Amino acid sequence: MRTMAILATALLAVACKPAQKAEAPAPDSNASAMNYATEVAALPKQARDAVFFRAIRDAGLPCQTIVSSNPMPGAPAPSVVWRAQCEDKAYHLIQIQPNGSAVVTSRTTP
Repeated sequence: MRTMAILATALLAVACKPAQKAEAPAPDSNASAMNYATEVAALPKQARDAVFFRAIRDAGLPCQTIVSSNPMPGAPAPSVVWRAQCEDKAYHLIQIQPNGSAVVTSRTTP
């Protein structure tokens, strides 16, 4: 019986030991060099249109489907400025920043 009491006390002492401080994973040194504008330009058309759709909708603009998207003429390759057209014939200019954010510019009426 005395052995059980000592064993229970030892188990409680081990269970109450404070947790060791967890170490955060090392930051990816390659992530800061990533240019998302280049990554978006390299995507297949369907995936790129999905990125544009999400940017337009996140900007609070109505759009149900992207029917066309093209790089803006005169923009350097890979283009960071794209023109996307929604099913309602509204055009939107989408500029993909190197950090991955998108700036959407639109007319108020198509």
